[in-house]
Amino acid sequence: MFKNPFQIAVTFSVVALILKISVFALDMQHGSMESYIWYMYMLLLLFSVFFGIRSNKITFEGTTTLGQDFKTGARTASFFGILMGVITYVYYAKIDPNFFPIKQQPYIDGLIDMAKKKLEEGLSKEEVTTGLRESIAAVKQQLSPYLHSMLTMFGLVFIGLFNSIVFAFLMKKYPGFKK
Repeated sequence: MFKNPFQIAVTFSVVALILKISVFALDMQHGSMESYIWYMYMLLLLFSVFFGIRSNKITFEGTTTLGQDFKTGARTASFFGILMGVITYVYYAKIDPNFFPIKQQPYIDGLIDMAKKKLEEGLSKEEVTTGLRESIAAVKQQLSPYLHSMLTMFGLVFIGLFNSIVFAFLMKKYPGFKK
């Protein structure tokens, strides 16, 4: 079925993209569904690491070592993480560009209220304006497609490394994963 780790990562990334687009089409991308999408990513990462190691065991002549299994799982997880980072960036930058402005608005409103309180307390207008401008810039930087895609990519890669070592040990311990 699957020939190499990249093919497996692409397959499960496409499944993740379909899930993300389905949530967007149903207009459920805000609220608790954000957590569920992350859980789906974790599940797809588990599947991709498992099938990556399994496909390597099937195509390899003889028995594979623990190191080979870990490398194959890590390679699959890395490909999946990179592809999901790209998909995440394109999704938030092009498909749903209003996602982060909606997320930023409560923080910006809170900052504006805080700035009004600071003005009432007697701070200078320039000081409050400078602080407000810097705080709004920080919120916009933290809630941006770029940062979100980088965190998604690195998070999936590092969690995938852990999954790879766990699956490598399990597949070494329990026979029967070859077919």
